Amino acid sequence: MPLPDDKVFTSIERVYLPRWRSWLNCLSALPSELPLQVAYYRHRAFRERAAALMASHDGALAHLIRVGDAIKDFPGPKFLEMTDAISLNYERIRETRHARNDLRSRIFALESRRLRRYEEAIVEHFDHSFLVSDIDRRFLFETHPERLARVSVCSNGVDLRALPYAFDPSGRDVVFIGNMHSLQNLDAATFMATEVLPLVRAHNPVTRLRLIGRIHPDQASRFAAMDGVDVTGEVPNVAAAARGGGIGVCPLRLGAGVQNKVLEYMALGLPTVSTTLGLEGFEARDGQELQVADDAAGLAQAVLDLLANRTAAQAMAIAARAYVESHHSWEAKLAPLVMRIDQATGYRRPAAP
Repeated sequence: MPLPDDKVFTSIERVYLPRWRSWLNCLSALPSELPLQVAYYRHRAFRERAAALMASHDGALAHLIRVGDAIKDFPGPKFLEMTDAISLNYERIRETRHARNDLRSRIFALESRRLRRYEEAIVEHFDHSFLVSDIDRRFLFETHPERLARVSVCSNGVDLRALPYAFDPSGRDVVFIGNMHSLQNLDAATFMATEVLPLVRAHNPVTRLRLIGRIHPDQASRFAAMDGVDVTGEVPNVAAAARGGGIGVCPLRLGAGVQNKVLEYMALGLPTVSTTLGLEGFEARDGQELQVADDAAGLAQAVLDLLANRTAAQAMAIAARAYVESHHSWEAKLAPLVMRIDQATGYRRPAAP
C-alpha cells in the first residue's frame, strides 16, 4: 500500500477481509455474547499478521476495540485507544428509538448490552487504555476502580496549521461538518435541515445550510431537494469548503465522545452553536466560547443572534480560537498517551530543545 507523505508511518500493510466473511462472522456470533461489530472484523489473516509485527516491535497501539480484539492475547506492551464508549453511544440511540419496533432498534438493544460487558473487560488485557472523555470513562468503569485506574482520558486535538482562523464579518451561511454515513451525524443534519433551518430562514431568507462531509448519494439528493440546503459532500480541504460561513452548528442528539466538528469550527473562527450533547468532553463555556441550546427554537435563536450581531460573534470566535489553542493542541492532548507508552516500552524520549 502506498505510504502517505506525512512522515507518520514507516510502512502500511493491508489485510483484505471479504464482506461475505464479515456477515458470516456476525451470524456465527448471534448465539454468543460477542458484540457483532467485533465479530464483523475478526479475521485469522489479520490476527496472524499482527502477531508477526508485534514480535518485531517494541509495543502495539490498537485503534478501537475491534482491533484490540485481534491483539489482546499476544505478549508484549499493548495499548488500546478506545475513542468513545461505544456502548454509551448505542444506549442513547436505543433510548431515542424505544418506541420503534424495527430491526435496527433490536440490534442496538442487543449490541449495547454486549458492548458494555466487552468494553469493561477488554481493558484488563492491555497495559493501559484511553478514551476521549471522562464521561465515557466513568460510564464504563466508575463501579470498577481497578479498571478505572487502567484507563486515562486523552481528548481530541486539532491540527491548527490545517485550520487557519478566518472569521468572516459578512458570513451568513450555516456550516455543518460531519461524516453523514454515521447515524449520529445524519440525524443531526436532518434535524438542522428540517426543524432548525426553516425557523432561521423565516427571519433570514438568505441564510443557507452547507453540509460538508461524506454522504451517501441518496441522502445527498434528499438534502439537496430541501429549501436552503447546499450539499458539498466530502472535500479534500475542510477549511476551504467552510470559508465564508457565518456559523458552525453541532445540533447533535445522539452519540458520545468529543465532537471534532466543534473543535474545527472554533479553530476556523466560525462562531459555534451546539447542543449540550455536542459539548461533552469540553471545558468551553456557554455564552463565551460558544452558544448552547437543545431544541429547535433555541438553536435557531442562537444562530439568528450571532448572525445579527457580528461584533459579538467575532468576540466569541476569538475566544473560541484561544480556547482551542490552549486546550486542544495535539501535543498537549497526546502527552498522557505518549508518557504511558514510553514507560511501558522503556523508551527515553530526548528532551525538547
